[in-house]
Amino acid sequence: MADKVRDLLGREIETLRADVLKAGVLNAKALQDSAESHVAHLHEVLHESSDLQEASFRVVNTVIGFAKLLYSQAPVAESERARLTALAAIDRLAAVMGGCTWREAAAS
Repeated sequence: MADKVRDLLGREIETLRADVLKAGVLNAKALQDSAESHVAHLHEVLHESSDLQEASFRVVNTVIGFAKLLYSQAPVAESERARLTALAAIDRLAAVMGGCTWREAAAS
């Protein structure tokens, strides 16, 4: 079962990363829901820690900031910097997840 949980967590991160990579003006508003949903799924199976909370908060905030820039049709260079910042936050969250323990119900 541990492999299934690990696969689930990996899919959540990869799906969020793909959403940020392919985001454009037409789906900018959906990015916030995507980030919140994927982070919530991670919190369902991982024990809470201050590092996990901080990394999750950063992901949601940077994705929302990126989405706002897309929706407002900010200059491309500015929105691309925000995209890279969001991707870096997702990578940090993935790294933090590696040090987290699973909740009993998720691992069994």
